[in-house]
Amino acid sequence: MNFQIAYRRYRRVFRRPLRTAHGDWKIREGFLVRIESEKGVGYGEVAPIPDFGTETIERAEDFLNKWADDPIIMPSGMPCCLFALTMAMKGAEASQGASGIPIDRSGGLEAELPAMRDYRVAGLLPAGTDALSAAKEKSIAGYTTLKWKVGLYPAEAEIEILEDLLALLPGSVSLRLDANGGLNESQFKTWLEALAPHRRRIDYFEQPLAPGNEALMAELARGSDVEIALDESLNGSRRDQWLVPKAWDGPLVIKPLLMGNVTALMEQLRPLAAQLVLSSVFETGCGLSLVLSLGDMLPAMNRAVGFDTLSAFDDSLSCMAPGPQIFASERATINLEHIWQQLAP
Repeated sequence: MNFQIAYRRYRRVFRRPLRTAHGDWKIREGFLVRIESEKGVGYGEVAPIPDFGTETIERAEDFLNKWADDPIIMPSGMPCCLFALTMAMKGAEASQGASGIPIDRSGGLEAELPAMRDYRVAGLLPAGTDALSAAKEKSIAGYTTLKWKVGLYPAEAEIEILEDLLALLPGSVSLRLDANGGLNESQFKTWLEALAPHRRRIDYFEQPLAPGNEALMAELARGSDVEIALDESLNGSRRDQWLVPKAWDGPLVIKPLLMGNVTALMEQLRPLAAQLVLSSVFETGCGLSLVLSLGDMLPAMNRAVGFDTLSAFDDSLSCMAPGPQIFASERATINLEHIWQQLAP
């Protein structure tokens, strides 16, 4: 089969720099990949985050440049490129319309594309006391799950804010706490004690300790009734030990765009679907659309997704308005070719 291969780079400026454990993130860069054959057109997105164990933007571009001229060898050690290329090739080998979502009839993903479905979205809250006004706005807008970053200020101060948040929000709204692996053992114990009276309103506590401390996290949380989710532990070379049935009891927060070959990934995720939480890497509407299409193939996955990132940029590459739900009817209007055409050749 003959392929026409192209890639285009994007550069998106955050409306407000995103505060991370590695400093302020001001610009999101990546690539869209387009592969065309006589059967169809497929799209992929390369959205590296080196701090999460992926290739750099420079290494990705070097590989894409070579691969476009000689698409024989698939990338090694470059999970973002591998995800994008395998996804785009699925589309190019299939028959689909302008949506660019692949229908794989070779047995690799699915015999047919499943119906698009709606997804609940977990609303993002800023760190510190700014979370209070944002939580009120999100609750009024209809969000029923909110995610709050912790570990950026002293635990005692953040616990006071937590008490105010829970008092402010209706009981129907649950909270996710995300420490990005930034707590020590003592701080984690302090948080577990503070959460004990509110455990029915806590959806889960995400990655309180750094990767490598999974056994300690499980031991400390045992008997607390607070679910512990893995996120950073699922990035890099050690992720596979947790992506097998019964390896981890709590939620598994996954970022598919960072996770390599699509076909192998789906086989790995199917038995774990009920534990999965899809999460954003601040991708364009192309990457979002492709990731949700994978979610459609996992009907047991029903937790609110982490895609309250659509308002992070002022450009038109997100293609959807932010809100407490992503509706199938809205997803069906996304045209990946239109996103592609917005980028300079």
